[in-house]
Amino acid sequence: MAVRHQILQDERGFTLTEVLVTMLIMIAVMFALYSIFDMSLRVFRFGNDKVEAVENARLGVEKMEREIRAAYPVNKIPDPPLEHLFFAPGNPTVPVVPGTNTITFGNDLPQGANPPNRRILDPFTNAAEPGEEITYAVSGSTLTRNGQPVVESVATDGLAFAYFRSNLQPAIAADGTDIGVVRISLEVNVDGRTQTLTTDVDLKNRGG
Repeated sequence: MAVRHQILQDERGFTLTEVLVTMLIMIAVMFALYSIFDMSLRVFRFGNDKVEAVENARLGVEKMEREIRAAYPVNKIPDPPLEHLFFAPGNPTVPVVPGTNTITFGNDLPQGANPPNRRILDPFTNAAEPGEEITYAVSGSTLTRNGQPVVESVATDGLAFAYFRSNLQPAIAADGTDIGVVRISLEVNVDGRTQTLTTDVDLKNRGG
């Protein structure tokens, strides 16, 4: 009888106190694991957002840099030549100083099977030839080229241009004809992670 009583005592299981202590320990361990997991996600998200901001800024700056460097005089064919590079959208015949957050210029591009023809201006319409006028600006939070999106997540006032002579002295001509260097600054903000890239672009076709 005593042996049977001892066996029944051994099979009674855990007390309520033991169960509660075990649950508290498990909860503490789970919270610790969750904190580590959450921190890992935050670090990954921060790094990913930073990389995305850098890549977006680099993409936008490189595209603008390439096309601005190749800015071409409106008309290099005499009678009369128009040597200026920058003009107001839709009006290539009049030279202007580009804006601080928008810029318009032309690239002399092949037209179908025809090679570049040394001008941006269509002499019959006094407008730019098709596809050769380029305008960069920001619409909302998007960097646009001729109204088409190039880079998203641009910060407010995140696109800036500054203009210098070839010796990096400030350009002073009222019509912008002494501009030899364009400084581009682009700031991109991805979920609070900002990245600003700045570069100076030497104009191939101008030595102001």
